[in-house]
Amino acid sequence: MLFESACIPIPSELIMPFAGFLAAQGEMNLFAAIAAGSIGGTVGCIIAYIVGYKYGHLLEGPLRYIFPLNEVRRAQRWLARHGDSVGFFTRLLPAIRTFISLPMGMARAPFLRFIVYSFVGTTIWCTALAYVGWILGENWTEIKTYLHYGDVVILIALVVLLAYYVWKKKKRSRFV
Repeated sequence: MLFESACIPIPSELIMPFAGFLAAQGEMNLFAAIAAGSIGGTVGCIIAYIVGYKYGHLLEGPLRYIFPLNEVRRAQRWLARHGDSVGFFTRLLPAIRTFISLPMGMARAPFLRFIVYSFVGTTIWCTALAYVGWILGENWTEIKTYLHYGDVVILIALVVLLAYYVWKKKKRSRFV
């Protein structure tokens, strides 16, 4: 959970349900799994926030290929319009939750409120996913088969998106 929230896309949608499954099997405590996921996720948010706060200016340099500046600016405008509560609501959205802390740091969102909103949102997310794993515990071996196909689909989608992104950048640089 720490890595996911620190902008390394390791899907919590796989981690927390599996923790819930292990809790249903008696291998771990459900509340301890939720607490560990919430704390780890919040620490990851803090890391990404600090990176954005201290090193966000580097996005105008070589990091612009990883984090397009126009997307970061759009996120900053969104933060300015909707306020600090974005830290809470985006913790409940897949994919966005992984990266939002970086522009929040760049936008200099108030740190204490950022932590509180991030922790509460992350706790709700972890609880929901762990509970799903708990409920689906008996059918986990069947579900695991389908999750494997999901991993392949996600990997293919990432490769296609990366290729499209590089193609668009190359095409745009020819006309500039």
